[in-house]
Amino acid sequence: MSIERPQGVHPEWCPDCGDEMLFSGTQSAGYAQFFCENCRYRHDVYVGRPAVDAASTDESTTAVRDHS
Repeated sequence: MSIERPQGVHPEWCPDCGDEMLFSGTQSAGYAQFFCENCRYRHDVYVGRPAVDAASTDESTTAVRDHS
Protein backbone atom coordinates (compact mmCIF):
# COMPACT_ATOMS: atom_id res chain seq x y z
CA MET A 1 0.00 0.00 0.00
CA SER A 2 1.35 3.42 -0.96
CA ILE A 3 0.11 6.68 0.50
CA GLU A 4 1.31 9.82 -1.26
CA ARG A 5 2.09 12.87 0.84
CA PRO A 6 -0.18 15.81 -0.13
CA GLN A 7 1.54 18.78 -1.74
CA GLY A 8 1.03 21.09 1.27
CA VAL A 9 2.54 18.60 3.75
CA HIS A 10 6.33 18.90 3.99
CA PRO A 11 8.61 15.88 4.51
CA GLU A 12 9.72 15.04 8.04
CA TRP A 13 13.09 13.58 9.04
CA CYS A 14 13.71 11.15 11.90
CA PRO A 15 15.53 12.86 14.78
CA ASP A 16 17.33 9.59 15.64
CA CYS A 17 18.65 8.22 12.31
CA GLY A 18 18.12 11.19 9.96
CA ASP A 19 16.17 9.21 7.34
CA GLU A 20 13.07 10.68 5.73
CA MET A 21 10.00 9.42 7.56
CA LEU A 22 7.16 7.67 5.75
CA PHE A 23 3.89 9.59 5.45
CA SER A 24 1.16 7.48 7.08
CA GLY A 25 -1.87 9.68 6.38
CA THR A 26 -3.84 12.49 7.97
CA GLN A 27 -6.31 12.54 10.83
CA SER A 28 -9.60 14.43 10.68
CA ALA A 29 -8.26 16.72 13.42
CA GLY A 30 -5.72 18.10 10.94
CA TYR A 31 -2.60 16.13 11.89
CA ALA A 32 -0.29 14.44 9.39
CA GLN A 33 1.26 11.22 10.69
CA PHE A 34 4.83 10.17 9.90
CA PHE A 35 6.67 6.97 10.80
CA CYS A 36 10.35 5.90 10.71
CA GLU A 37 10.68 2.22 9.79
CA ASN A 38 14.26 2.03 11.08
CA CYS A 39 13.70 3.49 14.57
CA ARG A 40 9.97 2.71 14.94
CA TYR A 41 9.49 6.42 15.73
CA ARG A 42 6.12 8.11 15.08
CA HIS A 43 5.67 11.86 14.70
CA ASP A 44 2.45 13.85 14.20
CA VAL A 45 2.48 17.34 12.68
CA TYR A 46 -0.44 19.76 12.71
CA VAL A 47 -1.28 20.74 9.11
CA GLY A 48 -4.96 21.76 9.37
CA ARG A 49 -6.86 24.78 10.61
CA PRO A 50 -8.13 25.41 14.15
CA ALA A 51 -11.58 23.97 14.81
CA VAL A 52 -12.85 27.20 16.39
CA ASP A 53 -12.51 30.45 14.48
CA ALA A 54 -10.98 33.26 16.58
CA ALA A 55 -13.82 35.64 15.63
CA SER A 56 -16.44 33.33 17.16
CA THR A 57 -14.73 33.37 20.56
CA ASP A 58 -15.23 37.10 21.18
CA GLU A 59 -15.56 37.42 24.96
CA SER A 60 -17.07 40.92 24.77
CA THR A 61 -20.44 39.52 23.65
CA THR A 62 -23.04 39.78 26.40
CA ALA A 63 -26.43 38.12 26.66
CA VAL A 64 -29.36 40.53 27.09
CA ARG A 65 -32.58 39.53 28.82
CA ASP A 66 -35.87 40.75 27.34
CA HIS A 67 -37.94 42.49 30.06
CA SER A 68 -41.19 42.89 28.08
